[in-house]
Amino acid sequence: MPRKIAILMIMVAILLLAACAKRNTEYQPDEAVTLVKQIPVVGNPLDLSHDDSSIYVALDQGGIAVINRNNYNQKWFTNLFAEDGSMTTLGRIKKITALPQFNRLFINEITATDRITILDISDPDTLVYKFNIIGGTGGIRAMDSFPLDTPSDNFLMAIGYSSGDGFKYDRYDGNHYSENQFRILTPATASGFFLTTDKVYIACEQRGLLIYDIATLQLLGELAVPGEALKVKVEGNYAFIASRQAGLNVVDVSNPAAPVRVGGFDTTGYANSIDISGNLAAVSSGSGGVYIFDITNPKSFFLVQQLNTIGYTNNARFVGDKLVVAARDQGLLIYEIH
Repeated sequence: MPRKIAILMIMVAILLLAACAKRNTEYQPDEAVTLVKQIPVVGNPLDLSHDDSSIYVALDQGGIAVINRNNYNQKWFTNLFAEDGSMTTLGRIKKITALPQFNRLFINEITATDRITILDISDPDTLVYKFNIIGGTGGIRAMDSFPLDTPSDNFLMAIGYSSGDGFKYDRYDGNHYSENQFRILTPATASGFFLTTDKVYIACEQRGLLIYDIATLQLLGELAVPGEALKVKVEGNYAFIASRQAGLNVVDVSNPAAPVRVGGFDTTGYANSIDISGNLAAVSSGSGGVYIFDITNPKSFFLVQQLNTIGYTNNARFVGDKLVVAARDQGLLIYEIH
């Protein structure tokens, strides 16, 4: 009998070792990205946007950096000229989003929380001031553009904002701006959002994830998540939430009335942004750098790489076949995706 027990224990040990070896193979793959370029910028890069030719960087020391995507040459704009020849001085830029369809760039300044400035980017070497929009934003936390599902009156695009008092979007046709088209007042600060054709998913800090029907403006469902929900991306039936001190939360939203948290990852530092490309998700996490996850199966996503030697990061965006990281002390870091 003791001999049988010993043989059984050896077999169990062999199985455990095999399982551990398999786990190490699955959860320690080759690196997902490799650094190919570091681009110093003036000041602290806070936000990123891009079109086919350029990367646009919001700088907290004032102005905008425009990076050529082909050769990585940089131009820095602190003063802009309008079509009538008058000059506008840019302040500290907090948020930035490009509308390539109309060759427009929307920016928001740190010291002008209730103002949006629209620029003409037809020629990335010579940005032209168009006009300002003032009022109704309440301190912008996120800003993005999206196509209208049912365009009307030549309005093909909309600009969405989330702020201290909720979410709103306004229509834009390249020349005219129609304000206060759609507004949702939220119970806490709306720090981020993601739009589909019929729903808006709002990262609502202490309240977690809120899901609204766009047509009726009605709340469909909500879910409190660990940490404070700051930014959200939706891929298929899953919402991926950058949740400040709690890192990444993953929520099944297949039933909007009853969203369910299916996983999470506690990052070092404060998770402040998330972006998705294919089966990869990149989470910028402040002092923790950038975490890159394989989300092929959202219920069992796993870490494939951490960029933890680049200092404090404000943002990470997938731009074509590259990952672009805005790092406080190192400027822009360009990584090639494998």
